[in-house]
Amino acid sequence: MPPIPSPNQLRILRRLRWTLGLFILALILSGITAFPLQLELEQIATIRGLENVAPAAASTAFDRWILIIRDGLRESYSRHPWLAYGTDWLAFAHLAIAVFFIGPFRDPVRNVWVLQAGLIACALVIPLALI
Repeated sequence: MPPIPSPNQLRILRRLRWTLGLFILALILSGITAFPLQLELEQIATIRGLENVAPAAASTAFDRWILIIRDGLRESYSRHPWLAYGTDWLAFAHLAIAVFFIGPFRDPVRNVWVLQAGLIACALVIPLALI
């Protein structure tokens, strides 16, 4: 029979599970929203009343950024539709990575290697972005 955890250990475990749960949720949401990129940007532009606005005519930097990305996706997907295939795999990767964190959510001590690998991967994002 395993030892009974102390109240402090239970508090730490609860906080760890809460953090992992938020991380899993964030991975799932970022994965799901990466599938329909062009549709999402079209909808954001419509909601903001920017359907027929050129990026240069946008009134805010945020609107200009939305329109630049929307127009870039329109052009890229019309000329090279297979590019959407890459973003679909990116979205799937987020969902797959979220699955790996279920083990540490259930038993963080036994699956500490997943947490260590995740932290290493997060740290490696910085040099990758700088290269």
